[in-house]
Amino acid sequence: MVRNRSIKRHAPFLAGAWLLMTMLLTSCAQGQAHLTVHLNGTADLELNASARKKMLKLIGQSDLPRQLADELQNNGLDASVEETENSSGIRASRHLNLKELQNRPSRLPEGVKMTLTEDKKFFYTRYHIIVDADPNQALSKLEGDTGRQLATMPALAKQLAQSQIHFDLLLTSPIPLRDHNADETRDGGRTLVWHVSLVDVNHFELSFPVPQVRHIAYVGVPAILLLGFIVVGTVFFMRKRRRHA
Repeated sequence: MVRNRSIKRHAPFLAGAWLLMTMLLTSCAQGQAHLTVHLNGTADLELNASARKKMLKLIGQSDLPRQLADELQNNGLDASVEETENSSGIRASRHLNLKELQNRPSRLPEGVKMTLTEDKKFFYTRYHIIVDADPNQALSKLEGDTGRQLATMPALAKQLAQSQIHFDLLLTSPIPLRDHNADETRDGGRTLVWHVSLVDVNHFELSFPVPQVRHIAYVGVPAILLLGFIVVGTVFFMRKRRRHA
């Protein structure tokens, strides 16, 4: 029997950071978010992004990496600013525990929809995850003029901006994953790579079986894999938290 349910969650520790990251990535930037899942029900998140200093200065956001690092630190990540002669960016990480995440009430940000289907068999349950992330819908919901200006950019301007942006979502599982729509696979199918777009709707699909009577740690894999999509969704599509002087 197949059961469908909408999963409305977000990663609380990244709250308020997504707009800062969006602006950073629209400044001729590159980076990636990499979630590595372990069999003991834990995972490690590694996030990095950088942009040209000239572009940050041009948009009046020279201190953007520091703002983003502070925001991530406030939400539980180890974050720092990294600078070279021509670029400035951030690097952040966090060790995640499945049990803690399961007990946190949360919701998905604007522009992100997620559905989980469970197909229960005698020996295993097959999970099928679908995530759609619409950057235009997310930007249009932001407070102030910044989001609306970005959301209403001409299509050509968005395409030119996207050509300068290189951001990937990587998901490494303890078991090979065969059914998915990832752009690349590595490590014999254990690592999936999606190229994230800030112009078009991002569509992610992933299907995998979880044995009913094997290592108890496998039970943690579905929720952690869901978190992988939530992480990148939150980074790009979370509403900007209003700062008070």
